[in-house]
Parts: sequence; structure tokens; C-alpha cells
Amino acid sequence: MEVIDRQQALLSNYEVFLVLSEEDARQKDVKSKRRVRYPENVTTLMFEGLQYLNDTACTTQSAEQIRDLKEALAAYELTKGEILQIINIRPTQPVELSYIIEECGDRFEVADLEEMCEIVCEKLPRADESDEVDGEN
Repeated sequence: MEVIDRQQALLSNYEVFLVLSEEDARQKDVKSKRRVRYPENVTTLMFEGLQYLNDTACTTQSAEQIRDLKEALAAYELTKGEILQIINIRPTQPVELSYIIEECGDRFEVADLEEMCEIVCEKLPRADESDEVDGEN
């Protein structure tokens, strides 16, 4: 197998989670005629990847939320990689964005970073944040 274009498509954790979940469901469906027998190492990777992603915020995301976030961040001229990391990490503080965005200090003011964090919190709400707020009251 030869890799022609190694960055043909970038996948978010949400997209990987969907693919692994669908494949896991297909494997569990004993009656399925499309059941594929994978080598043990591939099965282990799929299991561990799904187990890891189940503990992340991607399980609460939706395709609509991601699309809305991309549209809202379009004005900031971020690269595809930066947007992908924002989707996966869901930064809530400007300092988190400074680690994600290349040459952040040169490209954006602190006010811009704060606006981006507000957009992320609005478009990709975290289930764990609402639990913390409920627990504080």
C-alpha cells in the first residue's frame, strides 16, 4: 500500500468515534453478513480507540455543532489543523488557544482569543461543564 496524499482528509475525534462505534456495532451484530474478521492487533486498536474516545467530550458533539463552529470561526482565518484541534480540545481559555494556534500572539489580540473561546463554549457546550455547574448550586 502506498500513501499518495497523507493529508487527504483530517478527521475530528467525533468522526473517528462515529466510525469506530459503527464498526463496533457491526461486529457485535452476529447475524450481519457484512461482518469482517480483523486481525487481533487491529481489533485491539479499535477497542482501545473507542474506549479512549468514550471518555472524551466528542461523545456529546454533533455534526451540526461542528458545522456551526466552523462557520463562526471562519472570520478568524484559522488553518484546517487549528480548527480541528479546537474541535477536539474545546478550549475555554485564551491560553489554551495560544498552544493550538501557530504564531497566536502575532495573529490575534487577546480580545480575539476571548471571543473565540466564547464561540467555542457557545457552539460546543460540554456536558461535563453543565454537571459541574449543577453540582455547585
